Amino acid sequence: MSRFQCTFQSKVLHNPVNITVSLPFPIFDPTAVKETLDDIYAPRHKFKTLYLLHGAFSDSSSWTQISRAEEYADRYGLALVMPSAGNSFYTDLLHGPAYWSFISEELPRFVRSIFPLSEKREDNFVAGFSMGGYGALKLALNKPESFSAGIIISGVLDIVSVMKNPIHPLFDVNEYYGGFDKLEGSHNDLFAQLQRLKASGATLPRLYITCGVDDFVYNMNVKFRDFANANAVPLTFEDGPGAHTSDFLDQGLLRSLKWLASNE
Repeated sequence: MSRFQCTFQSKVLHNPVNITVSLPFPIFDPTAVKETLDDIYAPRHKFKTLYLLHGAFSDSSSWTQISRAEEYADRYGLALVMPSAGNSFYTDLLHGPAYWSFISEELPRFVRSIFPLSEKREDNFVAGFSMGGYGALKLALNKPESFSAGIIISGVLDIVSVMKNPIHPLFDVNEYYGGFDKLEGSHNDLFAQLQRLKASGATLPRLYITCGVDDFVYNMNVKFRDFANANAVPLTFEDGPGAHTSDFLDQGLLRSLKWLASNE
């Protein structure tokens, strides 16, 4: 992969923001002795794109630091877009930056203006780990016209429960959303948004969820699976040994990309 570390002035966040973009290498043919640089770097098709969303207390560099995301993406011919979003839960914070608007609206426009990335729905996917798993599912359910698949690895999926029993004092429902009455039933509530999307008759993205049985978020992943089943929303769910670790993230990503390729 060719990795690009980018900093640009976000119009939505009103601040510079860091993103990492990785593109598959050009294919070099060692037997083509007459191959020129123009041949090697000739314009190619636009890449299928996987947006990778990081967990809490991480940033755009985390996927390349704790997983073989680039190796796996190169294997499947995928470009990777890895933004930084702080500890925002990919939300337009009541008292803070508008990270949801940045991720869902500005980021795709920016990267497609700079890199050869496809804008077709069938070529765009989103994945995330932990808080990023919540963000990935939120993006897939709120932007089904833009993303054809959502991949959730050890996702913090029940945001209402998380805000009622915060895993860190930073996560305060009033600071993030202005209270539970603003959170429950909103587009930030994945259960409510899934039900709303199903009722709308829109084309649903394909969904893949994986979580270790020893993970502290396992029960909320099972809860979401059961809720989806009750609402006749198809999804692939895989569990097994594992906890909230980088090893499970790495292998979960590999399994999910195999699933993605087999279902295209």
